[in-house]
Amino acid sequence: MQIDHHILMTYGGMAKQFKKGAVIFWEGDHPLYLYQVITGSVTLFSSNADGKDLIQGVFGPGQSFGEPPLFLGRPYPSTARANDDTALLRISKEKFDHILQDFPELSRQLLHTFAERIYKKAQAAQIWLAQSPEAKITTAFNRMKREQNKQGEWQIPYTRQQLANFTGLRVETIIRTLTRMNREGKVKIVNRKVYY
Repeated sequence: MQIDHHILMTYGGMAKQFKKGAVIFWEGDHPLYLYQVITGSVTLFSSNADGKDLIQGVFGPGQSFGEPPLFLGRPYPSTARANDDTALLRISKEKFDHILQDFPELSRQLLHTFAERIYKKAQAAQIWLAQSPEAKITTAFNRMKREQNKQGEWQIPYTRQQLANFTGLRVETIIRTLTRMNREGKVKIVNRKVYY
């Protein structure tokens, strides 16, 4: 969901800069703000006891994140980290509630955003439930391609580590599987870039 930044600023939204790798909030923190990306991008991820990350979502310019815990008043179920130097607009829940009262069409947009995210979570479950590493990778690539409206051969914009975090596989497994898929003509690897 994208809210006009003028509206956010008028209602007390503040811009804040985060350096690459900076944590915006930690899993378990109590939510205080709605965030919207101005520039850069943010990854939401969960970590297990072994320190393995599972990416929940990547948000770019114009996209908001962290809303469900804010509305529920429950701790964040994931950590948010800046992927590069990132500027965010943030606004408190109370001020955001005033925006929703004054602009009811934004409530409908928010409902649509939540429905879209629930749908994507269900699709992500297909990746996690796939049996073989190749099936997990193929399901992830097909999902990414659909979400980004790509046709034909497409360069995967994620690192091997990010692919591991999306699929729940180890980086070594990603590399081995992609190498085999390249030999079999299922993907193309050129200068360490993967095309699907």
